[in-house]
Amino acid sequence: MAALNGTVTLDKVLSPAPVEPGSAVAVPGQKLVAVVLTVHSPAGSAAKFASIYHNSKLIDSQKAAHVGRSTTRFEVAACVAYPPFSTLGPGLSATGCDVFSMAVAATPVELVISGKAKGDWKIASTAVQPGPEAAPVAPPVRTTPTTVAPGTLSAEGSTTTTAAGSPGTTTTTALAAIGPTGRRPHHVASKAPKVSHVTPRAGPVGSRVQIWGKHLNGVTEVTFNGVPAPIEVTTGGKLVVVVPDGASAGPIVVTTRTGTATDGKTFFVL
Repeated sequence: MAALNGTVTLDKVLSPAPVEPGSAVAVPGQKLVAVVLTVHSPAGSAAKFASIYHNSKLIDSQKAAHVGRSTTRFEVAACVAYPPFSTLGPGLSATGCDVFSMAVAATPVELVISGKAKGDWKIASTAVQPGPEAAPVAPPVRTTPTTVAPGTLSAEGSTTTTAAGSPGTTTTTALAAIGPTGRRPHHVASKAPKVSHVTPRAGPVGSRVQIWGKHLNGVTEVTFNGVPAPIEVTTGGKLVVVVPDGASAGPIVVTTRTGTATDGKTFFVL
């Protein structure tokens, strides 16, 4: 498809399209459909493809039209590796996703893109495939305490006792270090911050970004690829910040009095 003297190619249609843990999900009775596109800018000039999101319509088998929602709202498992569509330099190509929500019983039958990037694809039912599931979260690994000689203090702060009726065998009993008074200090839970997800994952300078997680109170700084950002809302589970001047594509890092955290994904400045 011709676009700004470049081209846009429809690669595949994924339905249903599962999301990553922590992402927004489709409302009950709806499913997500991801359209994977590859854009190519002309050799002699840059081309702006961000308009594809709001200029795209996916028509379903019930003749309903759905506007693209991009990947800033839904973190579709098949699309998290792709950056959002934006301005592409001369002679470059990029692959990305446009995400739609439609009734569970419906199937996508036509993709229409208007504006400067125009195109119309008929989608055969045989061309629609299910999207890959999100990667499972690995369960925590349990470790076995080290057994040492009876009556001694181990490196982990444990003591060992001989099991009753089983000479020569030992079991370990975890103990906190005991002070001079014989009292054990209270356990102090870690309050290090944790970022679970960020929404949206792309935006222009001056736009607001929500950061969700745990232990986010007491925040001292939020940076976009190293550039400090204005902080508007602070709670233990949510921050609202503004994309700062000079920000560029990179991680968002949250610093509190107890540590730093990032979700490990790139935020793209449009």
